[in-house]
Amino acid sequence: MKRGLFLLIAAVLAGVVAFYAMRMHKGEAHHHGSGVALDTMPELEWLKSELHLNDEQFARVQELHVAYRPKCVEMCRRIAQAHGRIETLAAANREITPEYRAALKEHADIHVECQEEMLQHLYGTAATLTEDQARRYLEAMLPFAMDFTHSESGNLHDR
Repeated sequence: MKRGLFLLIAAVLAGVVAFYAMRMHKGEAHHHGSGVALDTMPELEWLKSELHLNDEQFARVQELHVAYRPKCVEMCRRIAQAHGRIETLAAANREITPEYRAALKEHADIHVECQEEMLQHLYGTAATLTEDQARRYLEAMLPFAMDFTHSESGNLHDR
């Protein structure tokens, strides 16, 4: 379960780094009237081709993706920080102390908050699609939002 969080964080960070590296490499950004950068995003190309999005739909999905990305990165950072705190307490204790219990609760609360944010993003994205596209999108994406076995780092068990 913990290895998944590490992989999720690494994938998100790699996507963010790739996105900004591509923008810097291109040397220019194309902007929509809202000021949101709408460069080609390789992490969304599968969505465009798989769901056969038209240009307007793809532009809206890109806007939503750009808006959600900082929230996702922040949630991943907070989860990793909470997880690190639990690992530190686990190594330092042989029983559940009040501090350890509080750290476990904080970790769980952050997971719930992250899951809610991710679900809101997925449903918001689905709302921009046709009924069939939305169904297929949610079928592909909801398993990731509904199961955090893919979103835990493997730090404790990998030692």
